[in-house]
Amino acid sequence: MLLRPTSFRTLLTVTRKPFGKPEERPLQLSARLETAQRHLADLTTAHEELFAAYERVCGALRSVSDGVQVCDERGNVVFSTLADVIIRDEPLSETMVGQAVRDVLAAAALGRSEFRHVDLYGPPRRTLEVAGKPVSTAADSPGRQLQSRDAVLGTVAVVHDVSDRERIDAIRRDFVSNISHELRTPVGALSVLAETMTSETSAAVLRRLASRVETEAQRLGHTISDLLSLAQIEAAEGPRPELCSIHEVVDQAVERTKAGAAQREVLLRVDEVPVEAVVLGDRRQLVTALTNLLDNAVKYSDPGLSVRLSVQLGADIVIEVTDEGIGIPARDRERIFERFYRVDRARARDTGGTGLGLAIVRHVAVNHGGEVSVRSIEGHGSTFSLRVPAVSSMGTARSIRSASPSHELLNPEPIGPMPLSGAAATS
Repeated sequence: MLLRPTSFRTLLTVTRKPFGKPEERPLQLSARLETAQRHLADLTTAHEELFAAYERVCGALRSVSDGVQVCDERGNVVFSTLADVIIRDEPLSETMVGQAVRDVLAAAALGRSEFRHVDLYGPPRRTLEVAGKPVSTAADSPGRQLQSRDAVLGTVAVVHDVSDRERIDAIRRDFVSNISHELRTPVGALSVLAETMTSETSAAVLRRLASRVETEAQRLGHTISDLLSLAQIEAAEGPRPELCSIHEVVDQAVERTKAGAAQREVLLRVDEVPVEAVVLGDRRQLVTALTNLLDNAVKYSDPGLSVRLSVQLGADIVIEVTDEGIGIPARDRERIFERFYRVDRARARDTGGTGLGLAIVRHVAVNHGGEVSVRSIEGHGSTFSLRVPAVSSMGTARSIRSASPSHELLNPEPIGPMPLSGAAATS
């Protein structure tokens, strides 16, 4: 009972009907007044219900994540939530989105449905779809073209943020392409090497070919191992709760990395780790994440440079890995934590990186209620920061051995300390 046009027509009929004989007029007037009051009450109720329905529709439109703008037949805005999808700090956002909305509404006013694709390069980078449609007296049937006899009652524009969808599609495409390449390359090399070995008689050549077979098999094994690790970390609902000493996590990660650092003649420095630095989480995941950050920094550092690890303790524990490598271009920083994404693919092939290390770090950080971030200057290095919540009370923590003031893990020919400015690309 939202609209009662018959009630209003009845009210007009009652008030315009001529009176009868003079002696009957008081009774007739009283009856007409009662009828008019009843119809007026009906109209008031209908108006209240119509307003309530309007409020419900507006509330529903405000609750959706899309931006919506509705105009009447004269083009006046009667409802809008476009401000919710426009970044006020980005000057081009309001201009580009506003122009796209005006274009689709202008077409809708002429009875045409229009669509626009808007790319906002940010940061952050976003992709928006803007659709406009006329509101008419025609029955709402999908695909129906507006006819000339249909009256346009207004227009509506909807702005939908498809950034996540576009990003996921890009990740999916990259994943399929990269995993195919990562598996095909070592498998192809193994096939060629095996074929060569079957016809080779020189023992020295066979030893070299066998060494190559071992290298390619290890590369394939590392890729599969990282994929399985990433799948296990992503599938986990959360880390197994365990009090973990960051000092012990650092020691284990450094122990895993020092051989590679010595081989590449990179100085690995570890600052003093606060003895109170304890987190509640999965020790295995934390060691894996920190090992990946250190390994990543070492691989992208030239011989003679340094990689530094430091830990700051506050409400959160912040572990920073800084090197003096090649740095990361600004265009790549938003994607370096994606699977298989590499800043320098040629160098990644030389170092044997799988492109999964930083993706694993990100998932470990999320599993522990933290985050990982990067600061970088191209050509001058990068600093990766792993932030996880600290355990506030040490009453239940087990005894933790004291950390040494500072220790250095040197290559066979020690290199003295160097100024550290940060750096690394993605493994």
